[in-house]
Amino acid sequence: MILIVAEHGAKIGKEGERLYVSYPSAEIARNYVPIIKLEQLIIESKATLTSGAIDLLTANGIPTLFFRGGKPVGILHSYVAHGTVAIRRAQILAYESKLGTAFIISALKGAIANKRNLLRRIQKNRQLKPTAETIVKTKIAELEGFLHRDFSKILNKKIGIIRDTIFAFEGAAADAYFTALKELISPEFHFFNRNRRPPRDPMNSMLSYAYSILTMKVLSGVLVAGLEPYAGFLHTDRSGKPSFVLDIIEEFRQPIVDRLILRLIGKSEVTPDDFEMQGEFCKIKDTFKKHYLSELIGTFTRAEKNDQTGKTMTFEQHIIHQARHAGKFFKGESSEYNPFILSR
Repeated sequence: MILIVAEHGAKIGKEGERLYVSYPSAEIARNYVPIIKLEQLIIESKATLTSGAIDLLTANGIPTLFFRGGKPVGILHSYVAHGTVAIRRAQILAYESKLGTAFIISALKGAIANKRNLLRRIQKNRQLKPTAETIVKTKIAELEGFLHRDFSKILNKKIGIIRDTIFAFEGAAADAYFTALKELISPEFHFFNRNRRPPRDPMNSMLSYAYSILTMKVLSGVLVAGLEPYAGFLHTDRSGKPSFVLDIIEEFRQPIVDRLILRLIGKSEVTPDDFEMQGEFCKIKDTFKKHYLSELIGTFTRAEKNDQTGKTMTFEQHIIHQARHAGKFFKGESSEYNPFILSR
């Protein structure tokens, strides 16, 4: 289970092998959670986390995500001792070789294939207006073109030299995808483009919140695989920014998050009434957030086939597998990096 603490003044402490949450108001009973049942802790308020609770969480490998104003500001996770020096050295050295360039081009092409495949799925299952149908088909064709882009001339160059070229490629693909996605979302959700910090409409609010949870899941997978979460390739180095985690995430945004949101909207399980504006920030109401989080966690544990490799496992397992696969590629144990691709 995932424990969310959203009440200001709450205290998270330890009692035996259980976490407890106590509240300033005497009307709210103390909540106990056996540590064996806890997968993640999310703190969305000004709360107190005791040293005993920190000891219990880290000893059991349970990550804690801190939110402020609807955006993640920090992650607490166990000190990782099982990552080998060899795999991290290989990862860092790959940045200065053609391996880093080959990795990120392959990962981004996988992300683009997932954008295309998701749009195709939705297009087949929904009755669209002629104008929307034309736009979606055009953008799917653009994404298809990106997948056939020839990068042979830059494959032997270091990622630092060609980063701007890769970013332009990724940005153009993202623009094509969100232009098509807008046509698949009901106008009542006021979704016109991707925005964040803060998200200003229900669609962007759902995307940002779920992407933050996905970040924590991928961080855990990267650490399990023994890799360095802060040594990325496409995403630049910055203090506190898990750049490599953000690189891996690109393969999983559409298969895990975007697909779920489209399903919830399609089945009318979410409406604009499930959100409230706080200035420019579009906030998910607590009543829907619990349902949304439950659906998201269910997605992580659902079996899915990687169209690239034919392997079927849960998304949690796919995330760890992709991180380990990247490590093998950096060490020269695999001749190519095969991204996760959602079946068509």
